[in-house]
Amino acid sequence: MTENQKLFSAGLIAPWYLFPFQLGPYQMLLDHRFPFIEQSRRTGKTNEVLVWVLEELTKNEGWICRWCEPWKFQAREIVMPEIEAIQRFASKQDKFKYYTTDSFYENARGSRLYLRGVNDDKGESARGPKSHIIVADEYGSWKEPRYIINEVLLPQLLSTNGKLARLSTPPKDLGHKYYEDRERALRDGRFCQRIIWDAQGQLYEKKQIEEICEEVGGENSIAWKREFLCEEIGDPTLLVIPEFQEKIGDIVKSKIERPSHYDAYVAGDSGFDDNTFGLFGFYDFKRDVVCIEREYVDNSKTTNEHITQFKKIEKDLWKKVPPYLRTLDADKQKIYDIMVEDNYTVNRPFKAHKIASINTLRERVRRGGIEIHESCVNLIRQLRVGMWKDETKKDFQRTEGLGHLDGVAALMYFNRSIDTKKNPYPVDHMMSRYTHHISSDKRTEPQDGLEDFRDLYGG
Repeated sequence: MTENQKLFSAGLIAPWYLFPFQLGPYQMLLDHRFPFIEQSRRTGKTNEVLVWVLEELTKNEGWICRWCEPWKFQAREIVMPEIEAIQRFASKQDKFKYYTTDSFYENARGSRLYLRGVNDDKGESARGPKSHIIVADEYGSWKEPRYIINEVLLPQLLSTNGKLARLSTPPKDLGHKYYEDRERALRDGRFCQRIIWDAQGQLYEKKQIEEICEEVGGENSIAWKREFLCEEIGDPTLLVIPEFQEKIGDIVKSKIERPSHYDAYVAGDSGFDDNTFGLFGFYDFKRDVVCIEREYVDNSKTTNEHITQFKKIEKDLWKKVPPYLRTLDADKQKIYDIMVEDNYTVNRPFKAHKIASINTLRERVRRGGIEIHESCVNLIRQLRVGMWKDETKKDFQRTEGLGHLDGVAALMYFNRSIDTKKNPYPVDHMMSRYTHHISSDKRTEPQDGLEDFRDLYGG
């Protein structure tokens, strides 16, 4: 038996098989239960994780690993050649045998490595009673990662205290749950990144890397930055509010100062399958600035529960004074029910000319005419990375991480509902004994009847 065969049999492969730059991600796999590895194309991320998996399955009798790729054909085409390459150094008795019927490898100690494609069937084929290791490969290309991770895969680790490793290059969909999980891993110290230049002098020479760069469009191309430098970058031509990227430092505030007089507004986008998103703020007349103080996001409550939360936020912000105007995108029946059953006066937004409404919002963002409190994290993220579905720009892209850009829609309605000609300051406001004033009118006062509603909506 050769020295490498002895080491393989003992479950020691990484020290002699991996390149030095791959040992960092490998160590992350050893040290953390939920490691997150972000790595450039063509730098062997599958290889380094497979080494770790084969080591653990060799050392531990009867262990189970579920290796999950986006598609079943990828699980076979990507993983199988790598396993065979590693097993060249194993003795016959230590090699894993592949069983075609159920798509798994098994060794003499009864440890198994299952190959699964989660996009084929929403992860159902990856179900099982238990797993000691789960690998989420090319995680950025998973279609329903929240459901698959939380409901299909994580329950398998309960009885084993097993590990789940995510690995991928960054996805082009900036609303993918990948980025949310990446931020959490960064915060928890279980994130490791390797870009193409880390492989220089080990896997590739400098000239080879430069040639790859040139082939994919050069150092300023999106493909080079995302696929090889692991930068968080989408297609700028599809961003809904591209101006937000440049102005984010001026727009997001740790504290928003209210003027002595202002008009308060509420705008929302009511969802069923998507989120119900509410924005609460005011219009600073003197500065011509829209100020968003609070957001509300939820998709698990009834309409009555949503409106109850809206009322609580209004009371917290503006005490007993109602806002000047409320706008909610919902069907006519829901608006009617809200006004009658919840005693909450609200108007439907003007929805014609969507592109014009978005462009008006973009112009306000460009000139710094909006401020958003830093606590509105969902709205901020949607503005930063929200994209159109396609080049026609008729509909927002729907993603698991961002929903249907309900926050952007709510802000569009908010901005369009502002009465910029109404001056909230009284003529003698300098002599006023009040320190502040929220302007209001009959638009948000409870109605005795529904004549106005019927006249407006034809009911």
